[in-house]
Amino acid sequence: MERAINNAAEGTAEELLEFIGDIYEASYHPEHWKVVITELCRRLNAKSGGIHVEDYHQKTRYMMACYGLPKVAELSYRLGMAKYDPIYQIQSLRPIGRAGLVCRHDEARLAHPLYYRLIAKPNDLGYVAAISFFNDDHWHVGIGVHRSFKAEPFGKRELQLLDQLAPHFQRALLIQRQLHLQESRAQTLQYALSKVMLGTVIIDRDNRIRYCNDLATLLLDTHPALVQTPQGFKAHYPEDDLKLQEMLLRLRETPGLDPWPQDQAIGLRHPERSHPLTVIGVPCHEAPHSQFGPAEPGLVVLYLSDPGASFNASEEQLIQTFGLTRKEAGIAIALTNGLDLKEISNQKGVSLATVRTQLKGIFHKLGVNKQQDIIRILLGSGIGNSPH
Repeated sequence: MERAINNAAEGTAEELLEFIGDIYEASYHPEHWKVVITELCRRLNAKSGGIHVEDYHQKTRYMMACYGLPKVAELSYRLGMAKYDPIYQIQSLRPIGRAGLVCRHDEARLAHPLYYRLIAKPNDLGYVAAISFFNDDHWHVGIGVHRSFKAEPFGKRELQLLDQLAPHFQRALLIQRQLHLQESRAQTLQYALSKVMLGTVIIDRDNRIRYCNDLATLLLDTHPALVQTPQGFKAHYPEDDLKLQEMLLRLRETPGLDPWPQDQAIGLRHPERSHPLTVIGVPCHEAPHSQFGPAEPGLVVLYLSDPGASFNASEEQLIQTFGLTRKEAGIAIALTNGLDLKEISNQKGVSLATVRTQLKGIFHKLGVNKQQDIIRILLGSGIGNSPH
């Protein structure tokens, strides 16, 4: 029996290299961690196991992947039971990258009777071997593997295999963490730009659009003061276009000039509009490596705003976009079009107290606490904005 276990733990050199390849593949395909923990349990002749993560910054605790564990065990871990698990605490005190047999059922029965009765025995966790890969201010990540009460304890060779694999797990987890942070930063910026209360466009040195949020797309499609041509943006009036091109040139000046060009603002006119289109230009020194493309010199952010735009959204649009009720949507539209609460009460034929109650519902769903913020969000959302 022991020999069979040792052979499973060792495998051939080629098989071990293939398994290490699986570990690195999981760094950029997180769903592959399931394959890794399953194969690791097979190699260690373990009945079950899991890769646990406790992220101190995000204040989350979860199983990155597990094998052979009931769903209730995974759920209880996510809900914080691991904090009170003595085995988890024992593992957290061990040296990083050093595997050990952290629990035997015969010892746990006496030393940790509650754990033994509520966790170990019902889940047949007779022996637990564990290793921590990280345990610092950012996170605690490790692996725990289990054998049945009826099995033999994990031996020296199984623990040595975990030690041998530790550097590869550490590198793969760091790669995954960096990829996740980079993706999160890009997604956060993308989401913020998509929701910013101005039309937002990022253009490169060749005047190609790298990013354009929904409101900017609407303004470019409907406001004739600024049009997009194969050569770049062009204003309707020649004198306005000269100001626009000069502004872009200043914003793209070589870094190091004194003074470094700051943001610029101009108004672009059109005879059919009573209000000029406001364009604010900002030099973009850095850009995330995302759909905007890699960081490079010459990137400029243009913020577009049409003071003369009217708000003609339907209640259905606000219901679908913001999750408002029909009555809340009606109040939000009335507010945005300049009515006060008393006027809305008279218009809707309901009491002022009812309007205020529904207003609180709008505050909650939009995450604001002022009427002005409701107006700002709706006007900036791009919904219902139409040209005169």
